[in-house]
Amino acid sequence: MRKDVKVDSQAKDTEPNDGILAGKTIVVKDNISVAQIHSLLGTDAVTDFIPTSDATVVTRSLLAGATIIGKAVCENFSMTGTSFSAATGPVHNPYARDYSTGGSSSGCGALVASGATDMAIGGDQGGSIRLPACWCGIYGLKPTHGLIPYTGIASLETTMDHTGPMTRTCLDNALLLKALAGTDNIDDRCIATPPLSETPDYPSVLSQVKSQTPLQGFKIGLLKEGFTDAQSTGLNDPRVSAKVREAIDKFKELGAVIEEVSVPLHTISPTLWLCIMRMGCVPGFMGGAVGRQGFYMNQLTTKMGSLHTAEGWKKAPWSAKNMIMNGVYMQLYCPELYGKANNLVRLLREKYDEALGKFDVLVMPTIPYLPTPHAPQDASVMQKIEKGLGQTMNTCSFDVTGHPALSMPIGMLGAKEDENIKFPVGLQIVGKHFDECTVYKAAFAWERRFDWKLC
Repeated sequence: MRKDVKVDSQAKDTEPNDGILAGKTIVVKDNISVAQIHSLLGTDAVTDFIPTSDATVVTRSLLAGATIIGKAVCENFSMTGTSFSAATGPVHNPYARDYSTGGSSSGCGALVASGATDMAIGGDQGGSIRLPACWCGIYGLKPTHGLIPYTGIASLETTMDHTGPMTRTCLDNALLLKALAGTDNIDDRCIATPPLSETPDYPSVLSQVKSQTPLQGFKIGLLKEGFTDAQSTGLNDPRVSAKVREAIDKFKELGAVIEEVSVPLHTISPTLWLCIMRMGCVPGFMGGAVGRQGFYMNQLTTKMGSLHTAEGWKKAPWSAKNMIMNGVYMQLYCPELYGKANNLVRLLREKYDEALGKFDVLVMPTIPYLPTPHAPQDASVMQKIEKGLGQTMNTCSFDVTGHPALSMPIGMLGAKEDENIKFPVGLQIVGKHFDECTVYKAAFAWERRFDWKLC
């Protein structure tokens, strides 16, 4: 059996169903609860966690006619954007073994891209849907915060918890979102989310994209800082930026107008994300989240208590230790940072909204460089951390502001280590809150006209 998937017959829907996902196979990230099926969370620091109920997204997938064929490996506690941290071993890029798929929904990306499953449901707190989507050459949507209930999914930081669809095509992505979106009246992240009966018919939007210039009058904002930030830090591959710009230019053939737009605060968004994520994740690891209304996974909270012991802490992965120690240090010596960062997020959100008031969507590279080789098993902690530096520069921003963001494949480039190895390049499309339809319209129009593997 592949290391990036676990199959169990109990996870399947055996009843016939003519729903919108009928005939579709799905895997779910292994932090998503499926009743009576082990949830490994990518770790061996916490063991024997067997949820007693299905996550909302699992229930809705089955009701829509899908067959859930297994659970996909996620990174250790979902705490890294690379794909070599899971206790079960590394997840390899489908285009080249020993290279990263991106994380933390690493198994989801690899399984969808390889054709082992039609769809996957991933999780995203800093880019963990879009990063593997980018490096595996598939579509990955981080929806508006709260559009899809997070009920029954292991949390990292509640203000940034997102779950969403990962698929090979834009239409399949829209179909899965249609099945999953809408409040479940349990998760308080969904306070602004419409009920199931009022969620848009996302797939039907794509049926309207028929003419030769389907984006006539459409305005696309090329986010300046989405290109220059990586360049200024030396973390980018200029070939990726050039390839993404080529793809964006192709929107002109579809009738769109493209202009550069600047959001200077985009530059500090990774810092805001770091403060909120690292301080905000500590309660969940050190005793359970508080201050939220919803479904609490008490069994998991109890098991997380093992990390408080010397043996449990020893088993904790380097990624979790790094994040928890950072968070505890900031709470002790800079307790105001969490509040300061959240106050600035409000301003950052307003600046993106101002830009989106002038444009239908914003575009930029998903990741500014190509997949990297896995760190060797004997690598130091710093060597492991370095593998993911700069990965989330354009993705974590929209976890803190909650805007919908889609990664789509737009071309191929040769690896720096070996030009004969070709990897996908991802374009990120960002839209207004609860306006996934417009994001899909742009992506589908491009997909319909161009073959990304030939670009």
